Amino acid sequence: MTSETTPPEAPLPGLLTPGLLTPGLLTPGPLVTSEWLEAHLDHPDLRIVDASWYLPDEGRDAAAEYAAAHLPGAVRLDLSSDLAVTDAPVRNTILPPADLARVFGAAGIGTRHAVVVYDRKGGFSAGRVWWALRYAGHSGASLLDGGFVRWQDEGRPTTDEVAAWPTAEFQGAPRPRSLALRQDVLRAIDDEGAQIVDARSPARFRGEEKEHTRHRGRIPGSLNVPWSRSLDPASGGFHDPEALRRVYREAGVDLDKRVITTCGSGVTAALDAFALTLLGCEDVAVYDGSWAEWGDRDDTPKEPS
Repeated sequence: MTSETTPPEAPLPGLLTPGLLTPGLLTPGPLVTSEWLEAHLDHPDLRIVDASWYLPDEGRDAAAEYAAAHLPGAVRLDLSSDLAVTDAPVRNTILPPADLARVFGAAGIGTRHAVVVYDRKGGFSAGRVWWALRYAGHSGASLLDGGFVRWQDEGRPTTDEVAAWPTAEFQGAPRPRSLALRQDVLRAIDDEGAQIVDARSPARFRGEEKEHTRHRGRIPGSLNVPWSRSLDPASGGFHDPEALRRVYREAGVDLDKRVITTCGSGVTAALDAFALTLLGCEDVAVYDGSWAEWGDRDDTPKEPS
């Protein structure tokens, strides 16, 4: 959680990503296919980010996997180090927008670039980097549907060559409303115009699993949409719009209301925020502190009490 003070080529048809500083390449929308991405790999205004990241108990090394194989031209960004305040009391605390702009610019990502983010778990951590770009003010960020696994399964090109792009200009208009602080969540609990959506597993949501915090449970009144529910197990990518909408409606989510997403430490909450954005939810924020903050405090309300 942050401090509490508060075109060279014609785009393909579809929902265009608006608002690039100097429009170059326009993506078909916030979710791009592997076919579209491969067709545009050589476009000078495309930037690709490998956002793969794992929890310690998964026993995987994202840096080693990137070194072995990644998409051509992809740079690697680590959400817990490159994009986080590493000495903050709550893990994965997002950097302020100005610092994010410097990190992205140094990686060669400017606000004039179309950015496609992927990971190796269908969006598990890529959603967080997409959200960080959006929070910092980038309007042309998308996720790769199916991520690295689908890309590789389809026999598309990979490389072990480390990409090095020149420093770019990042001048986005930050979106502070896309980040929720603890006091925003406290207000949302009693606000009929707002909802809280928890992306953790059902067992963690019910307080049945061990947490890395003093308390288990959930935020009162929150709704549970585990991050993996947005993905189609058969394809590894996102559900089609009708099925995705059904997932959220069946959980009781009203897409016309403001939504604050939460999870363990703000990572998969961003994937739920991405899915809600796909569905046209115009007012969605990520609670950056998530249960890592809420569950470690004695002064925050919890269910079961």
